Amino acid sequence: MMSLKERFINEGYVVVQGVFTIHELDRLKDAMEKVIVKVKREPLRYITRYTKKQEDDYDTWGVNNILKPDLYEPAFGDVFGNERLMSILRGILGDELRFWGAHALWSPDKVNYQLRWHRDYGDNEYYHPGGIPNHVQFNIPLYTDSCFIAIPGSHRRALTIQEREEVNNNHAHPLPSESQVSCLPGDVLFMNAHTLHRGACNSQDHRRTLHYSVQGKDEMYGGHTSYPEMKEAEYLQRMHPVVRELMTNLVQWDESHPLSPVEMLRKVRSKKERENYIAGQL
Repeated sequence: MMSLKERFINEGYVVVQGVFTIHELDRLKDAMEKVIVKVKREPLRYITRYTKKQEDDYDTWGVNNILKPDLYEPAFGDVFGNERLMSILRGILGDELRFWGAHALWSPDKVNYQLRWHRDYGDNEYYHPGGIPNHVQFNIPLYTDSCFIAIPGSHRRALTIQEREEVNNNHAHPLPSESQVSCLPGDVLFMNAHTLHRGACNSQDHRRTLHYSVQGKDEMYGGHTSYPEMKEAEYLQRMHPVVRELMTNLVQWDESHPLSPVEMLRKVRSKKERENYIAGQL
């Protein structure tokens, strides 16, 4: 029988049941609703995800960077105080970790969304034959969630011709080997972002899901996602002690691996393209 880590490496994702308690979920639900109200009131203020964006007619389905000061709620940081969660993350990546990202996702009000087939954070031809992870993304569904659809094992190989056509044409058509992953409240979906995947959610659903990313402290891939507040004592003091450690590790890595002007320009461009895409502007 494969271990959790072996399943993660082999399939590119794994669901662990009952990681969060009802009390923890209730706090996260309250925090999520506060964020949704803020974003719907001023969607242009944030890195917001849209299914519709026309003049004053918006339909949102998520927002990035929920640990930034204007969106932060203590429950979001306290996620990292869950010992079972941290044990799983360290079991996959090692004992010392660094922060990467934290976002909130919810169901649209008006327009159903079909998120196209893609691999996150890198070229769609990127893969590691052994499935060795350089990061872990994880979703915490606050309600039943079946929005994640993936191709098991696709993080360990090149895309097929059919898959590449879907990606290049920004399509979200069903693929023969796809698997729809269902989670209950309190479960956690751990995923390798290089797994080929898409998303689907309609306005009749009631989705509320948190999405986080972490890496090994000294991982060479990625990084450069720190922001100025992470160097401020007052900001860090608001965070859970584990979050402070994760953010400090990220800042230290970024500062010790500065980007050249060319690399910086390329990263800014790719980041903007990704933000434009997830915001529904492409």
